[in-house]
Amino acid sequence: MTMIQTTAPDNRLTRRAPPDIDLVGPLEACEMLVVDEAQLLDLANGGELTAYRLGGHVRFRSADVLSLARSCL
Repeated sequence: MTMIQTTAPDNRLTRRAPPDIDLVGPLEACEMLVVDEAQLLDLANGGELTAYRLGGHVRFRSADVLSLARSCL
C-alpha cells in the first residue's frame, strides 16, 4: 500500500493546485466491479488493483477501477 503525501519534502505546503484524483472507497469499488469485498481485497493483494491507505481508510483511484472493469469484459 502507498501513502499519499500532501506536503512538500520540507514540510511546507505548496501553492500548486491539488492533483485531479478521484478516489473511491471499497464499497463503491465493489459496486463498480460487481464483486464482494473479499474479491476486491484479493485483487488489491494480487497487484491487479492499486490501493492507497489514507489514515485508517483504504481508497482506490476510480480510473484504475474502471480500467480493470473494462479489461474484464
